Amino acid sequence: MIEPLKFQRDDMIKHLEEFKTLYDSRPIIDNDGGMKSPHMFHAWYIVKKIKPKFLIESGVWKGLGTWFLEKASPNTKIFSIDPEPRFRIYTSPNVEYFTEDFLDIDWKSKLNPSNTLVFFDDHQNCLPRIKRCKQLGLNHIIVEDNYAPTQGDCYTPKKILSQKDYVIDVGGNRTFHGASPEDYNYMMNVLSVYQEMPPIFKSELTRWGDEWDSDDYKTPSPLLNLERCNQFQSFFYEKLDYTWICYMELKNGS
Repeated sequence: MIEPLKFQRDDMIKHLEEFKTLYDSRPIIDNDGGMKSPHMFHAWYIVKKIKPKFLIESGVWKGLGTWFLEKASPNTKIFSIDPEPRFRIYTSPNVEYFTEDFLDIDWKSKLNPSNTLVFFDDHQNCLPRIKRCKQLGLNHIIVEDNYAPTQGDCYTPKKILSQKDYVIDVGGNRTFHGASPEDYNYMMNVLSVYQEMPPIFKSELTRWGDEWDSDDYKTPSPLLNLERCNQFQSFFYEKLDYTWICYMELKNGS
């Protein structure tokens, strides 16, 4: 059985003011194509709570996520995978950068798996990455691009666990045979924790223009109600950038 909760809502809410102060001072204001506040908050929050010794960041873009991860846990050694470094604006002298894919790097020589958090923000099929994490003993994972069954450009944990008979497949194409039962069984066998982090604000319609509260878009309740939108304006304006970022823990052993 998968344990649904690792982090508590009340504690997340308590950290929003601290994050807002940090977000207002961020070095890159326009992060289109990368994370905005709905996911940046949770990436920052999870790293702040776990404080891993090592962190693998797969997907850098302009580098703003790296900056927030460093702020969350300054003593964490970060390895960042950046296949297109020409787009990077923020480069940290304390981060070790790679241009190879996560699957092609020899992680055994670089870190202790038991004290490592892996953060995937790379729009890739999640299964080969999760299987490689399992093989290496990298049991703590964040998946940022965790799209719902009918949306997105990649095969995600949410799609696999939904058991819908229609998903966007590994090639980014809509398919009506749904996620593989073998994939579902694998995930159920290896996961000990799966938690979709809640949006800060939630609107009635999704970015795709359909009803948010439908069976396809099952979502945790937002951390804040709309009465707080003036207090947290940036978070409110960026609310449609939420795509079910999740935290997972894999079971120990083979």
